Amino acid sequence: MFYSRLLPAINEVAEAQVFETQSAADAFNFSVKAVSQNFDVVIAAGGDGTINQVVNGMLQRGLPPEKLPALSILPVGSGNDLARTVNIDLKADTLKQRLIQKNIKPIDIGSVTFQQHGNESHAYFINVCSAGMGPEVLNYMRSGGKTLGAAVAYYIAILTTFSTYKCMPVTIKTSGWQWKDSLRSLAIGNGKYFGSGLCIAPDAKPDDGEFGTFICGAVSVLDFVRYTNTLKTGGRISNPKIEYRTANVLELTSEAPCRIEADGELLGFLPARVKVMPQRINFLY
Repeated sequence: MFYSRLLPAINEVAEAQVFETQSAADAFNFSVKAVSQNFDVVIAAGGDGTINQVVNGMLQRGLPPEKLPALSILPVGSGNDLARTVNIDLKADTLKQRLIQKNIKPIDIGSVTFQQHGNESHAYFINVCSAGMGPEVLNYMRSGGKTLGAAVAYYIAILTTFSTYKCMPVTIKTSGWQWKDSLRSLAIGNGKYFGSGLCIAPDAKPDDGEFGTFICGAVSVLDFVRYTNTLKTGGRISNPKIEYRTANVLELTSEAPCRIEADGELLGFLPARVKVMPQRINFLY
């Protein structure tokens, strides 16, 4: 699809160079190169993980937004949750119009510090960062593959992980509120969607300087199954163990090892600090 439909559309209105990834670090390295060579626009063609690598590469040198290429995306990956929030599809005509109209606006980026191999590490994310069961689901998917398709594989991974995952006490601190209880899953959204179409942050906007947070306590497997359709249709779950909050900085600690991930990329463990970087990248809609 990319080479047969999308690239010809790009070449009609712009001069494009294509960098095709062959290994896990390629998208990061290509975006570093694009920044150093002063490209006007970087289009990340892939899923949320590819976009995450591109964002981290673009921000590696700490340059201000005006010194960076504008970012856009083509959702040709498996999850494509960011694309749902920014309403970008794979139509060649709309891609061409985006490049002609150049509707560029600044958006926020998430910054997260976490523990990895006993040391503090750092990463950026553009869509969603999660702790608790979410990273364990990703770990299961990586070992089990996606032969049934991303959405079905993710759903099966969630149900399987539910049977083995033990909720653990986690503390979330912000300037305006605090939460401490047994955690099933925490999702911190710059975008609205997570896990191949689950709308965990219905009010999140990638340009408002705040995260939408979804806090899920020790709900049962039966509850999760009942709530899946609500999440997929963008509704809010009504359950005393589930909360929707907003914050721009969150401090996360746990009493037992608790994983954290960002944009579908496994990072490390708590303690972690997650904060908004307002209007950090210019985005081509």
